[in-house]
Amino acid sequence: MLDEIQIKKTQQDPFDFEDLISKTLVDLSVKVERPETLISIGSHLYKDKDYPTAVMTAGEFSCIVAPSKTKKSFLKSAICAAYVGGKSNSHFPNIKGHRDKDYYILDIDTEQSNYYATRTFKRVNEMTGIDYKNHIPFKMRALSVNERLELIKHLIYNSKYSDDTKLVFIDGIADLMLDVNDMEMSNIIANYLLKWTEEKKIHICVVIHAAFGTSKATGNLGSTLIKKAESVLMLSPTDDSKKVIKTIHQYSRGYSFDEFHFSIKDKDALPYKVDDFRHEFEDDSYNGSTETIPFIEPKDAFNDLDNDVPF
Repeated sequence: MLDEIQIKKTQQDPFDFEDLISKTLVDLSVKVERPETLISIGSHLYKDKDYPTAVMTAGEFSCIVAPSKTKKSFLKSAICAAYVGGKSNSHFPNIKGHRDKDYYILDIDTEQSNYYATRTFKRVNEMTGIDYKNHIPFKMRALSVNERLELIKHLIYNSKYSDDTKLVFIDGIADLMLDVNDMEMSNIIANYLLKWTEEKKIHICVVIHAAFGTSKATGNLGSTLIKKAESVLMLSPTDDSKKVIKTIHQYSRGYSFDEFHFSIKDKDALPYKVDDFRHEFEDDSYNGSTETIPFIEPKDAFNDLDNDVPF
């Protein structure tokens, strides 16, 4: 009787276990190459050598987490611009792209209107000084949740961009579901990101809000994503004006970059890294006093003292 039940269960089982084993078995005799670095931020020492600190690599996904209206889309633009190249290093000298051919960049926005989305996308051209034709932007605000999800899957697997895409941005990952506290759907979205990045050897950077008053990504979706992400970049304002934004490597599977700050210049409305201590733009010259500091001989400095100086 037990054998009959096992036979029936096997016949009804939809899984091809031999195929699954062949896909998941790890051969430890095979040398595994380091994943391709797409974006690095800063550098670190390893065995007395200086190496770029990899933040986004092929086959992984990352998160940018920030409270509402804390310039997270500006940082996304900076990272995208760094991957394009051009003059982006004049804005963020610590963020470097490692692009070796003209790969597509799929830049997806799910929440902004046509005006604001377009302005955000054009920011990449302004920061690089390049009209990079393979930067492909999409605005998906008007689509339903299912339409957004299916379109992104199509772009990654079946579109004319599929074979030559390396970096994907999803600004508004929460808009791929109806409720960010839906635990089942949160896991489905996270598993999609793991599957897409692994199978296509791409990197997906998602942008998500922080829960109000905390440094945690919002909802069950946020909790699930940060557990599985390669890197989590957390943004926070340094004061109530929100003019200067601090960026930290909140979680990382590898080395972490040093925290840095950025702000928006009035002259061009573009983001620039600022000095971490003075919070001034690093490329601006110092306009302090040019007066000569007066010099005095030690004997003159102490000529009113009756006793010897006790040192």
